[in-house]
Amino acid sequence: MRLPLLLTILFFSGYAQAQFWSTASTGFPTTSTGISRFDIVDANIAWGVGYNGINPANNIQQFSKTNDAGLTWTDGVFSLGNVGLGIAQISALDFQTAYVAAYPRNAMQTGGVWKTTDGGTVWTKITSTQFTDGSSFPNTLQFYNNGDGVVMGDPIANVWEIYTTTDSGTTFTRVNSANIPVPLTNETGYLAQLENVGNSLWFTTSTGRIYHSTNRGLNWVVYQSPVSDFGGTAISADLTFSDATKGVMQTNAGLIYSTQDAGATWSQVTTSGTGNPFRDNIAYIPGTNSLVSVGSDPAFAGSSYSNDDGATWTNIDAIQHVDVAFFNDTNGYSGGFTQNSQTGGVFVSSSSVLSSGEFAFAKAIQLYPNPALNQLNITTEDSILQLELINLSGQLLKIFPSTRTVALDGIASGMYLLKITTDKGTQTLPFLKQ
Repeated sequence: MRLPLLLTILFFSGYAQAQFWSTASTGFPTTSTGISRFDIVDANIAWGVGYNGINPANNIQQFSKTNDAGLTWTDGVFSLGNVGLGIAQISALDFQTAYVAAYPRNAMQTGGVWKTTDGGTVWTKITSTQFTDGSSFPNTLQFYNNGDGVVMGDPIANVWEIYTTTDSGTTFTRVNSANIPVPLTNETGYLAQLENVGNSLWFTTSTGRIYHSTNRGLNWVVYQSPVSDFGGTAISADLTFSDATKGVMQTNAGLIYSTQDAGATWSQVTTSGTGNPFRDNIAYIPGTNSLVSVGSDPAFAGSSYSNDDGATWTNIDAIQHVDVAFFNDTNGYSGGFTQNSQTGGVFVSSSSVLSSGEFAFAKAIQLYPNPALNQLNITTEDSILQLELINLSGQLLKIFPSTRTVALDGIASGMYLLKITTDKGTQTLPFLKQ
């Protein structure tokens, strides 16, 4: 899970994602605020961390949460006593209780772990961990409902700084160095790059290694991955696991690797299909063979899915998505950007395509080239009955002849939706007119 790119593509109305994603408002008061680093508690409750979508370097301390499966969201502020601290990751237990890891953004700040028990109104610093100076702070954290928790930071004096608790953070014990493989020279972890399934945890490093625990952080082993860095500017990758042993890695070059032994060994997956993975973030639907991939790069934005562990891909849309997380095959979220405090900000999974194949109709239709200059082509095996050009406000602009080639002469540059009605149904897809 990496810091997302800034917002550079216009917002879409709900038409474009109606077959897979619906849109909801995060409630963030500022236009172009994004949301990422979701933590899903159950089928109804999830929390996410806000960030500045115009310039992610401009720090904000905001969160939004839902308790009705994403239908409505409530925003709030991480009141940590220092507005300059960056937010690394959130781990929630329910709608009222959550923990947040914060990191210093300059030498005069001290990071650490804060807890709320009133839904985010008050955040209290947990002082039993020892993140006490600018070179010591938590990258990731995971808490459990029975009081267990684990917090992980970069190496200090050549030992990873990892703490565990069994009493919800009242006391912490630092994990013995003998239980953690020694870091390599200059090796560090990354903010929010943590995967957890049951008692298993994985965090990734700047040398392309994966640290793995099967007992909630008490003991660790380390594996070398196929990449040399999980969060570099040139090379990066994202991990996701379906269960305690089966996982997938997606690189920023669009490569997919799979593991069947919890990350100890990896095999490259040959990908095919009408779509492609989108290189930024990827998430398994837990306990299944289904994956969703998203991307926010303006030159390669969108979302897609695979129902065979990453071998075959189908594109969903060409819209910027930042981060993705799923609880099951019908409960999942992806980050978007606010249009205002009442509109937009988060994509919510709105179909059961990942388990039932209901998205077969969407598979059959593709638009190319996209972006398009003078002509837009439609690929489908179905009979086209009507083509309608719609703007991002939902207004009908033009009805085209029922062909597989759309002439864009006279259409101004910008983002549009093409509503395609066939003998099998109706689908609305986004495209960019250059």
